[in-house]
Amino acid sequence: MIQKPQKLQLSLTIQFAVFFIIIAGMIYYYFSQKFEEEVLDKFKFKAEMITKFLEQNPQFFWANRIDDKTQLIQLMFLNEINYVVLENNNGQLVDAVNLDLAEDYLYVAANVNDNISFDETIYRVVMPVNQNKIQQGKAYFGFNAGTVATELKRKTLLTALFSLSILLAGMVFTYFLSSISFRPITKLISALSKSDIKERKILLTKFKNNEIGILAQKIYDILNELDKSSSEVTNLNEKLKDVFREKIYELDAEINQRKRAESFLKKSEEQFKLLFENAPIGMFIISNEGKTLRANKAFCNTIGYDYHEILGAPIKYIFNSSKSGDVKSTFQLILENENLDTECNLIKRDGRKITVILKAIKISDDNGELKNTLIQVLDITAIKKAQSEILLALDKAKESDRLKSAFLAQMSHEIRTPLNVILPSIPLIADELNNKDEEMLGILASVENAGKRLQRTIDMILSMSAVQSGNYKPRFENFSLADEIKNLSKEFISITKEKGLQLFFSNSSSNSEIAADRYTVNQIFQNLIGNAVKYTHKGQISISVEDYDKNKVIVKVEDTGIGISSKYIKNLFSPFSQEDAGQTRKYEGNGLGLALVKEYVRINNGEISVQSEKNKGSVFSVIFEKRIQNQFFEQKKFLMNEVKTLLN
Repeated sequence: MIQKPQKLQLSLTIQFAVFFIIIAGMIYYYFSQKFEEEVLDKFKFKAEMITKFLEQNPQFFWANRIDDKTQLIQLMFLNEINYVVLENNNGQLVDAVNLDLAEDYLYVAANVNDNISFDETIYRVVMPVNQNKIQQGKAYFGFNAGTVATELKRKTLLTALFSLSILLAGMVFTYFLSSISFRPITKLISALSKSDIKERKILLTKFKNNEIGILAQKIYDILNELDKSSSEVTNLNEKLKDVFREKIYELDAEINQRKRAESFLKKSEEQFKLLFENAPIGMFIISNEGKTLRANKAFCNTIGYDYHEILGAPIKYIFNSSKSGDVKSTFQLILENENLDTECNLIKRDGRKITVILKAIKISDDNGELKNTLIQVLDITAIKKAQSEILLALDKAKESDRLKSAFLAQMSHEIRTPLNVILPSIPLIADELNNKDEEMLGILASVENAGKRLQRTIDMILSMSAVQSGNYKPRFENFSLADEIKNLSKEFISITKEKGLQLFFSNSSSNSEIAADRYTVNQIFQNLIGNAVKYTHKGQISISVEDYDKNKVIVKVEDTGIGISSKYIKNLFSPFSQEDAGQTRKYEGNGLGLALVKEYVRINNGEISVQSEKNKGSVFSVIFEKRIQNQFFEQKKFLMNEVKTLLN
């Protein structure tokens, strides 16, 4: 370890060393800058001769070129200039001599006082060209810097060696001066460090009768007094050690106990603070006087105030009227109830009112006295608004459904009533004609077909309305799907024969009994088989019933008709959708058939898919679950699907 005099000596040496370093650095900087300025002045002097020539010929800048470079080249030769580049005030090149060389040596670097090139062969100078004190542009010059750079390096090196010599001489001088100055102090400290009193006295008396000697004598006298007192202090210390030892043991036990309590309390406070600050619901603490003591981020975000604005604010600025009364009653409710749980309104910073669920929990001290109250708030404004909107939408939906049902019922009545008169009358009129007027019979046949078509359209619209509104109530029962479809296919034998088509039915299912709504299942295949017959002009229609797996049965309706394009398949089951739409379509239809089929399949918990290729035919596949013993389960499953549909 360094002793005090050695530290002082080292400090003094370092201070003088720093002083000499600064002096040496200043000398080096001054002379190196002076040498560089001399070189720069030398080249600037030569450059000024060319600059004066350019100032006498301002037309170079006006014309943006030098017509005759002979005189300029001669001046360059006389002044040992390698290149000259002229620029106007806009930084545009006017003309140059040896431009390639200038660009190789980055002549524009002279603008940032980067005078010597990287390879130290060119010295760059830039000079303004003025006429009548108005700058016309700039002139860049490149001088041969070979010998100049070498000479500048040599002078700089000599300056550095000279500065280093001054630095070393100063440091050596400082070291010897400090050693001589601090030698008496070192001897004094060495004498004082002796443990033997007699030896210490002998060494102290050797000092001369000067300031150091007087100091040594004074120190010696003080040490003698201290030695006399040390024995008394030693005795007292021994007595105090025993007393302190006992007290320390007692204090240590008490301190450890307090530390454990403080650690537990600190952890509890940290956990509470962490939970309080990061709680997803708004929380704040108020005093018994109703002033805010603390609030978390969620509460600040809820009411739109910053934390420092809420701190210390009375709750009357936050609460508005509630279910239980005005501001005063809200605060009274918090104070009077042990655990308050209610709804009330808060006023946000922008003046808007929000509805919150408020829960107040009282916090008491160790004596059971009310200390403050913790209040939790949950913003339910959006929920309240959504509830209102849902109720309003539900009322509108009910009214809309009622109006739609009333409209459809009225329209059905208005259209069916004349149809019920027209359709039965047509056969009677045909019998009266007795095949005498074939043209009139054709008209009657067209009228009958149009009436039946209109009747089918009404039936489909009413059926779709009943399904979509949920008014249709299916009746699930157990029946054989194969038998149902077989009987249904027989109804199409006559029409297929008229069109020259072949109709095939096959059943390879081991058990095709299902639990479903017989009416909607019948309507599914009435539509699918009817479409197959309508859109097939030659070939055949095949209906097959097969086992899809042990729990499901699949029915395929395959035809060789006109098929469906791949682009249209995605819209196939949409209401009022037709591939061949418009006034020129070839086939009658309203676009509700397949949409109704899909709804009927959904009612029966089935699946429907289609594979088709244009002009080659289509295959419609419908999958049903096989019969389940508990028919109530099917009713429940249907209701669950209805609920999912409404929610979606």
